[in-house]
Amino acid sequence: MSQNQYSYLFKSGSLGNKTMPNRFVSQAMEANDGGPGGSVSEMGIERYKKLASGHWGAVVVEALSADSGSLARVNQMILTRENLEGFKFLVSEFKRIAPETILLFQVTHSGRKAVKSHSTATALYSPAEGEKLQSTNEVENIRYAIMEAALLAEEAGADGVDFKMCHGYFGCEMLRPGNVRDDKWGGSFENRSRFLRESIPEIRSRLKNPDFILGSRISVYEGIEGGCGTSGPGEILEDLEEMEKIIKIMENLGMDYVNISAGIPGTTSDITRPTAPSKNLYLHQMRYTKWAKGLTKMKVIGSAYSILKEEALSMADENIRKGYADCAGWGRQSFADPLFPEKIRQGEEVDYCTACSGCTKLMVAQKNDGCILYNDYYKNVWKNRNK
Repeated sequence: MSQNQYSYLFKSGSLGNKTMPNRFVSQAMEANDGGPGGSVSEMGIERYKKLASGHWGAVVVEALSADSGSLARVNQMILTRENLEGFKFLVSEFKRIAPETILLFQVTHSGRKAVKSHSTATALYSPAEGEKLQSTNEVENIRYAIMEAALLAEEAGADGVDFKMCHGYFGCEMLRPGNVRDDKWGGSFENRSRFLRESIPEIRSRLKNPDFILGSRISVYEGIEGGCGTSGPGEILEDLEEMEKIIKIMENLGMDYVNISAGIPGTTSDITRPTAPSKNLYLHQMRYTKWAKGLTKMKVIGSAYSILKEEALSMADENIRKGYADCAGWGRQSFADPLFPEKIRQGEEVDYCTACSGCTKLMVAQKNDGCILYNDYYKNVWKNRNK
């Protein structure tokens, strides 16, 4: 097994005006190992250095919060000016090893998924117990914070930003038909897409680097009533008409790529990350990716490959060859073996993710999380997780 078997996966590509050495994408995976105040820790630096040694086509730095008061993980990294030097160091260390790999920062706000014991869980609509309904001005402040985080990513030296509009977080909640707010941020599709339509041009106008990449990971279908991929607040069946509009808006705004996902971890988890009993749900993710590729000239990144282990390579290669996707994204596999693409290129044995969900269970428990099968540190964290 070597790169010669997967010529399309190892073919150079592009995001925006930047060249990718191959089509492997390491998806944003939260490790909950930030330092004090959401700073970049030594552990975080070492993780990304290992990913750099894997020589991926692109690596997405995990779910960086734009708001220190609303965190999904107690040790989540926060992209603020106070933490900027740490992010600069992360970029420099990564690029020292893999200057050819595109490095993206994923920017997010946790919204109602913020951990209630350590943070402020907020809701755009229909707040549950323990959640605070955001005011019109508070939503505007989140918009400003996300724009500032994008500009800080450029200042840190990242190649671009991925706006997190997936998996039930703030950006995804904003787009839902279930967002029935009665102000400018909810109700009509025009209002629910306003955050995106107004923010991207403002960010682009303030960037210094014209080649800075802007893209987004979206949940095409969430599998909940009134969720993304439905036709109204009281609907649960799949209807992608609005998500088609979102993709076309992204293209018209000059965004460079869309990263396709689906589902909500912890709610409709099997849609997002199929497990062994639900393995064939990966086919829906492939279908969504092909659907998106037929709608846009933006680059399209597919997801849900980890469940297929070694079979994912031929599937990803085929999807790229047939024009169903431009790149293939791996999440859990990047935890299992950060050297994955380089090992394939060299014909070496790979540590494949077994979908044991150990990393997810550590994350939910608010522990440092990573692969509990192949990494001794996380094996020990798992062993002592209840202490």
